[in-house]
Amino acid sequence: MAVTVARRSRSARLAAVLAAVLLAAGCSGSPEEQSSSPAAQGTSAEEPAASDGDDSAGGASDEGGKTAAVVPQESYEVTPAPEGFVPPEPCTGEGAFYAELGGEANPGLPERGGESLTVSLESIEGDSAQIMAQVGDSPAREIGPITLGETVAVDLWTLSVTSVCADTEQVEFDLID
Repeated sequence: MAVTVARRSRSARLAAVLAAVLLAAGCSGSPEEQSSSPAAQGTSAEEPAASDGDDSAGGASDEGGKTAAVVPQESYEVTPAPEGFVPPEPCTGEGAFYAELGGEANPGLPERGGESLTVSLESIEGDSAQIMAQVGDSPAREIGPITLGETVAVDLWTLSVTSVCADTEQVEFDLID
């Protein structure tokens, strides 16, 4: 017994492939089509904009998720000095780096992992300093209060405070690897 297999014509196969391609293109759309469509512009062809001077569309939109929630940055955690630590006299000038009130660390801290660290002194109260740290382009985060003998890990850097000097309005610190 012979079985006959029906073959589709070449034009029918081509039409089926073309239909599949058009269907796939219609579902995904191109970025140009999406940005130029009336829906992407905030109004539809059937829904004219308000005539009272208000240019906003009738419905709410998040503009494609372009807004981001502001998340408060936590301060860096300070590690207290070891038990039994006797702090040296302030204003010793022993730190490899220092920051003056309202200024950034001097000399600049070395880059690590392709990022930079900017440390600035915000205030001094008694023997404690309020410091801000900024890694790369990220928002600055608070360190402090911090005092002699205490350390703080900021991303790839660990800083150890060697002096808090209210007289000269500066804090000195070392970089620990």
